Amino acid sequence: MTTWLEQIKTIIEELKDIQTKPQAYWGKDDEFLLPRMIGTGDGGSVIVSPRIDKAIVVVADQLMNIDQRVARRFIRSEWRAFVRKAFGPVLARIDLDADLEHNASLVHTEVTAALRKWIPDCEPCEYAFGCTLFDDVIVRPFVIGPVCFESCLEWLARKHREGNVSGVTKRRIEQIWLGKRLQKRKSSYDGVAESNILEAVRTGPFVCSVSTSGLAAEAGLEKSLTVARLAMTAIALLWHNSSQALKGMNLFYDRHVHRQVSLVFIPGRVALAGLRLSHFPHGPWMMDGQWEKVFEQKRDHFLITGQILEYFLSPNGVVVRDRLMSTLTQSLLWFHEGCREGVAVMAIVKYAAVLDALACGGKANGIRKLISARLGI
Repeated sequence: MTTWLEQIKTIIEELKDIQTKPQAYWGKDDEFLLPRMIGTGDGGSVIVSPRIDKAIVVVADQLMNIDQRVARRFIRSEWRAFVRKAFGPVLARIDLDADLEHNASLVHTEVTAALRKWIPDCEPCEYAFGCTLFDDVIVRPFVIGPVCFESCLEWLARKHREGNVSGVTKRRIEQIWLGKRLQKRKSSYDGVAESNILEAVRTGPFVCSVSTSGLAAEAGLEKSLTVARLAMTAIALLWHNSSQALKGMNLFYDRHVHRQVSLVFIPGRVALAGLRLSHFPHGPWMMDGQWEKVFEQKRDHFLITGQILEYFLSPNGVVVRDRLMSTLTQSLLWFHEGCREGVAVMAIVKYAAVLDALACGGKANGIRKLISARLGI
């Protein structure tokens, strides 16, 4: 495998070769219809080729493979774009007629410095998703590790107190959620914020918020969505038929209730329509105040769940009992996927993966030992 310093030399040589080509350079075999460009940070750009982009991808992947901090903070496509951005300013400044070794060393140093400077800038974020949970019940806000569930009105009031939502937007959204029709707002930043909230939360009774720190934007969103789903799965585990309970617990980001219609043709008869809902519109029914009692009784259950979710969001993976948390995270992920799976045979495979994860990859014998140890069978 070539080192990333050698990849940098390839990039510089290719960039020098491009200067001899007609402007604006574009390769005939390039899948992009316009010249490829990298921003230089000052409003300008440098034209590159597919070969340069491929070399940058190799560099980015090598850096991700040797640094677990990067692997936990970024998704691969986001990190590649991040590294590509770091190359722009220095490629625009180097003297292509200078010594190749000198240029490669300079690019290596400046790209490394830029990446080190930018990585810590992943600020704390809170991602919010409208969701369904329980059926027609008043539930006080509750927290599972980095995840908070609130009624939509309590969430809106909190975001107003924290300064994220203006007073006008808060009042308008409250009225809209109560079913009132309001005049369209004039174009403004506040108006866009109102539209975004209404589209994300919809008319859902609950909002699921996930707090992250040290994660890049796309990685933060992807991991927050997974953590929100796992938190719901942990809640559904309290019911005897967890998969049925989970059918009514959904993020609107993932799906919303709709009718599924099929046509059935039988010889000699008119077409018959099969109709059903895509999934339950809400989770299990509970009396007011019942959930708070259950949550308190199952404190240990949610304490461990919180630790699992914190492990998954950790930007460095340094948590107490990290190997145990990794095992529990994998098993909970597979259990969620098994519950959501629509094909019974595939669901069985995923539930088997849950047991295999808990058995630390011991396969059939490991699963038997696990069942024997936990259930005495």
